[in-house]
Amino acid sequence: MEKLVMDIVNAGIALFRSGEEKLRTAVTDLEKVYSELKAKGELDKSAESQKIRDLLSKTIADAQDAIGKTNSSYEEIVAKLQTNYQSIYQQIDTAIPADVKEKVKQALDELKVLIDKVKTK
Repeated sequence: MEKLVMDIVNAGIALFRSGEEKLRTAVTDLEKVYSELKAKGELDKSAESQKIRDLLSKTIADAQDAIGKTNSSYEEIVAKLQTNYQSIYQQIDTAIPADVKEKVKQALDELKVLIDKVKTK
């Protein structure tokens, strides 16, 4: 009986270590793909890409500005972010190739749902 318990424990440890190694490999692969995509994006100096960068910078600046003001209401902050989000969404719609566009739109749709949830709280 004791040997059976030890075998089960050892099998569990091996399974855990195997999963842990697979997770580390997946994270490493994800970091590599992210770095490659980031490098490709940094090389894109097109006008459309610059517009998207500018809109994202404006969104971040507006959020920081609104948060920094003690008299800004929560609704004002969300409204500014949503306005900037709509602009980004329209720029992406015209700037990104169709095959990539669908993936980006899905991510932005999820963001929109989160913003709408926050506004209704």
